Amino acid sequence: MEYIPEIIEKEAEGAYRHFEERLSLFRKKGLDFEAYRTFIIGKLSPIIGNILEIGTGTGYTALLLAKAGYKFTSIDTDKEAINTTARRLSYDKVLEKAKFYIMDAENLKFENAEFDNVIAINVLHHVSGIDKLLVEADRVLSTAGKVLISDFNEEGRKIIDAVHNEEGRSHDHPIADYKTIRSFFDRKGYKVEEFEGMGHWTMIGEKGETDD
Repeated sequence: MEYIPEIIEKEAEGAYRHFEERLSLFRKKGLDFEAYRTFIIGKLSPIIGNILEIGTGTGYTALLLAKAGYKFTSIDTDKEAINTTARRLSYDKVLEKAKFYIMDAENLKFENAEFDNVIAINVLHHVSGIDKLLVEADRVLSTAGKVLISDFNEEGRKIIDAVHNEEGRSHDHPIADYKTIRSFFDRKGYKVEEFEGMGHWTMIGEKGETDD
């Protein structure tokens, strides 16, 4: 069932300020999340058909997609993360572009081949069952659909760790690196493009006509 976020208009400006402050902080440390996402989403373009975002998270990808005019579905297990993201989209008056679901990426409640594009950015280090996530992403992806998966490389992890250490927090590390993703795509017969830079590695897989 679609989740209808709790939109508190007076908190939308607060969500905007927090969002911009975090962008600025990481940019000063050497991670420009906005430029990085703009770059890799550009590599996925033209984005044709419907879109599933795995991991709403802090809303960086959701805002980029919405402001670019794309309609999309976004899932996360954290209801408050969805609420915060929705308020940020509401501030820019693009909330109608998104549909949200509280859902586990390892057990998607969508039909086979329901989406033409699957995007998972900076999600892997929060997922214990990466193989299940890949299987589910493949299942819900249509024939000739595209999946974009990206996460922090060593440079990016060091910056994330430094910021969180300054804040007295810790951050998870990826359980599976890009080699695991590439191996899955190769077994399934995907056409693959790889990119690395700006603190991340990125892989775009295009599904073939058949797979095993």
